[in-house]
Amino acid sequence: MAGGGARSPTPRLHIRAPPVMNRQYGALSGVAILLIVLNHAIHFGLQVAPVRSPWFQVLVTLQALGAFAVPVFLFVSGAFLAYAAREFTATFIRSSLERILWPYLIWSGIFYALVYFAAGENHSIAGYVKNLAVGYPYHFVPLLVFWYLVTPAVVWAGRRRGVLLVTLIGVWQAWLLVLRFPAMFGMEARLPGWAAATIPPVIFTSMADWGIFFPLGLVMSLHGKALKPRLVRWRPASAALSLALFGLGLLNAFRWVDAPWARLVAPVPLMFLLPTIDRGSIPFLDLFERLGRRSYGIYLTHFVVINGLALAVERDIVPLRGQPLIVFPLFLAVALGGALLLMDALARTPSGRLVYRFVFGIAPPPTEPRRAAGDAAVQVRGS
Repeated sequence: MAGGGARSPTPRLHIRAPPVMNRQYGALSGVAILLIVLNHAIHFGLQVAPVRSPWFQVLVTLQALGAFAVPVFLFVSGAFLAYAAREFTATFIRSSLERILWPYLIWSGIFYALVYFAAGENHSIAGYVKNLAVGYPYHFVPLLVFWYLVTPAVVWAGRRRGVLLVTLIGVWQAWLLVLRFPAMFGMEARLPGWAAATIPPVIFTSMADWGIFFPLGLVMSLHGKALKPRLVRWRPASAALSLALFGLGLLNAFRWVDAPWARLVAPVPLMFLLPTIDRGSIPFLDLFERLGRRSYGIYLTHFVVINGLALAVERDIVPLRGQPLIVFPLFLAVALGGALLLMDALARTPSGRLVYRFVFGIAPPPTEPRRAAGDAAVQVRGS
């Protein structure tokens, strides 16, 4: 080496006695991505094939389940880092960010091209850069990047003062929700002048919606052995509270009560239930674990597919406008199936396998079956 000096060692944060990764998280990620695809299928389906009550209420109820999906993704991603990163290095963080950012840039670019040519949506170069920074159309990705960047500090604090850390982040998220929706909390005329200084750039919206879930998953996994008995005892209360808040959010959606905050709070108690779920109790386990291994790629791909299909129906290229019995199952099948078919197609060719990691954020499927737990860990890292 020039000058004969020794290279400085990469700074590392050592984690003693790493926690055990809960094997159910892979399947739960699969459930979450199915809920996201279902949410978008109903959202776009209602635009081209409106329905009346009571079917409207049924569809809105199914769509509302999507409120749990991104929180589960972020929780599982935090849990993975608590499990996988026994020591943090610049190489580890850079590799993790590349798995997130390359697919995000590719699919965002494809989406921008689609809406430009099909819908005439156009932005300046600065506008596109801003869209990418704030997460349009993939809203939670910048927040995930933020948490990866600060994970060493979060792990350090989480091991020593986990309850305090989660509490402080939860309070900050609640404050950001007040700033984002002041009318929801009756605060329009009473916010102090310094409030704007507490708003983080770029990730304000996503932090207000989902800020607590990544650190909650990380801290709960760091202290999983100590927490597990308590979480099991709290399981009925966690399930009941989450279900009650979800129901309250639905009543608000139907304008029967005034509780717009309920949908934002409902996923929080569910997170305390996730570590207690028995993997063997999850129905269609193989299917959901397969979806879970590919969840980040499905998340990115299906949104472009379903937007393209919705635009085709709106322009009568696909003549299904006003036919809900066909539109809703078709949107769900094409969005999910199209993403899976594309992933399988790329995995079958040598050239496709070379770019697979950049396009979908995970390694291509192996030529021989691997253990499900190993696959789940790879998937979560990609998310």
